[in-house]
Amino acid sequence: RSSSTVTYTVHVPDNLVPAILGRGGQIIKEMMEVSGATIKVSQKGDFVPGTNNRIISIIGDQNAASYAHQLVSARIPQF
Repeated sequence: RSSSTVTYTVHVPDNLVPAILGRGGQIIKEMMEVSGATIKVSQKGDFVPGTNNRIISIIGDQNAASYAHQLVSARIPQF
């Protein structure tokens, strides 16, 4: 059975991005391996218009993307 791809978009304050990336991208790599989803973070200085928030895109099938979304959310203090 084919599973459709979903994309979650999370807006994260620039100062919290290092908590998601980890040293040398270690944490984000781990989250992608465990979840099976692709997690992309917008480039430094590429913000949601009018904010200081970076854009995190989580792409995968429903289960993988949902799991990755939980992993990413767990690393962001509620702001």
